[in-house]
Amino acid sequence: MKLSAFLFSLPGIVMFLLCITPHAAAHGDEIPTDPGVAKDHFTAYGQSDRYELTLYYPEITAGKETHLVLFIADYKSNRPVEGAELKIGITGDPKINFEATALSPGVYEIHGIFPENKAYTVTVKISHPNGADLIGIAGVEAGKTLHAGETLHEASHAEAGQWWWFLGGLLSGALIVWFVGRRRRRVATAVLLLASAWFSAPTWNPAYAHGDDDHEHKTGNAYGKTVYTPKETQFLFEIVTQPVVTGDYQPATTMFGTIIPASGGLGVVVAPQNGRITRLNAGVGQVVRAGQALAVLEQNISMPEGVGVAGSNAALAVQIETAKVREAAAEREYARLKKIEDIAAAKDVLAAEAAWRQARSERQTLEQKAIGANAAANRRTVVLTAPISGVVGDFTLTPGAEVIAGQTLITITNLNKVYVEAQVYDRDVPVVHDGNKFIVTCSNDDHKSAEVRLISPAQTMNPGNQSQRVLFEMDNPKGEFKIGEFVTVKALNRQSSRQITVPNAAITEINGKPAIFLKESPEQFSLSYVQTGEDDGTRTLILKGLEEGGKVVVNGAYEVKMMYLNQ
Repeated sequence: MKLSAFLFSLPGIVMFLLCITPHAAAHGDEIPTDPGVAKDHFTAYGQSDRYELTLYYPEITAGKETHLVLFIADYKSNRPVEGAELKIGITGDPKINFEATALSPGVYEIHGIFPENKAYTVTVKISHPNGADLIGIAGVEAGKTLHAGETLHEASHAEAGQWWWFLGGLLSGALIVWFVGRRRRRVATAVLLLASAWFSAPTWNPAYAHGDDDHEHKTGNAYGKTVYTPKETQFLFEIVTQPVVTGDYQPATTMFGTIIPASGGLGVVVAPQNGRITRLNAGVGQVVRAGQALAVLEQNISMPEGVGVAGSNAALAVQIETAKVREAAAEREYARLKKIEDIAAAKDVLAAEAAWRQARSERQTLEQKAIGANAAANRRTVVLTAPISGVVGDFTLTPGAEVIAGQTLITITNLNKVYVEAQVYDRDVPVVHDGNKFIVTCSNDDHKSAEVRLISPAQTMNPGNQSQRVLFEMDNPKGEFKIGEFVTVKALNRQSSRQITVPNAAITEINGKPAIFLKESPEQFSLSYVQTGEDDGTRTLILKGLEEGGKVVVNGAYEVKMMYLNQ
């Protein structure tokens, strides 16, 4: 009885498993590179070892003028080819020619008439300083229509296929009910019937998309290993590629440093005395030259307490005191004669009065002169000039502002040449010598780099971490490196090896792992996870995940990454 029950239920179990197995599998490498990816136009491609052509064209009606858009890119770098002279025709009919007009760098509009509804090969003859070439673009079909409802039709077809599985499950379940019902197992068979029908329903039969990345489980939006990128988007985001080749690689020792001003690279204008700013001739960010007048300072020199108005001029003070004595003597003589005016001669009285008045006038004149000299000494103006040539930094001075002696008024920075102060530990001291090459790279994502020169070996120690301070000199004509910026110093060893490297800008990070993007076709890029090694400040050694012969994205990798993650 138990054996018969097992045999009777086995067909139901088998049918149940068959009903839940038809899952459609779509693979992530099915992104096409031929017309049909874009829904508003057709696409055709052509290329040589110099140029890469991408042609967008709408529905072509024979005998009517058609406008097409041609993208011309450098085959190796993917940069737009600007200023090319084009001669465009059709294979097999030399009488048919098309006119081309440049729209933007690398983008050309083509218009002409296709005589018949059939497939054509468009020939493009290119004349350019990079070299002349003749390239054919096959598969341009006149008379072909764009099917906007193609996706809906395919979805309906897939849904119809799932309903066939549903009906098949019901029919198989009915047969099981009839067969097993003869053994009075109606409850169990009914359950099998319902289960087989439910598991064969379209809502329980999803299509799973699998990439080629070992079929690992992903949360969130699923994505494969390729991304479709229209040519116009590539030109817009300046996506540039570079061939992957094996080249010379120099191992490097990494050190860390800071940008500091070079000798004569930082000038400071200080107030020489207390005073008031009367005029400003410079503004923040202005480029000035050494010796240029920046401001005018009116000094205030206080006289010591107890010093008279003529204390700043000893000779003038003596003259004033002498005039005072003469005035006093003349005044006494005039007063004496005035008392005996009735018996004194009138002319003597008048002469005494005149002498007194003259002495008083001389004394007043000398005192006024002393006051003017003292005022001039107390209010002397000083012109403040630029100590070096450079750019004026931030300041808050205004005309009329009071300043004190020793106050920093204006700073001037010259970034044409800067120093790099690097911290070198004992293990790295052997590589810091004049024979090696040194590269400085900024510590952020800008990937700026420049070569530096060793000017001073270690002279002092950092008491905090016992590292040695080494000075390098760097030319910085564009001012890309700023004072106080943290940098990485790479000491390149003399010995080199032949290995695959890519520019640092080509490496991005996805799911916490280093990755690069390779160009697979004119409008398709693929993701490749890589194992990285050392870098020399500009290029990184690739240990695994990359082979020679491909084309890696070296500019615009971030934009390709965003399109990859959002597809």
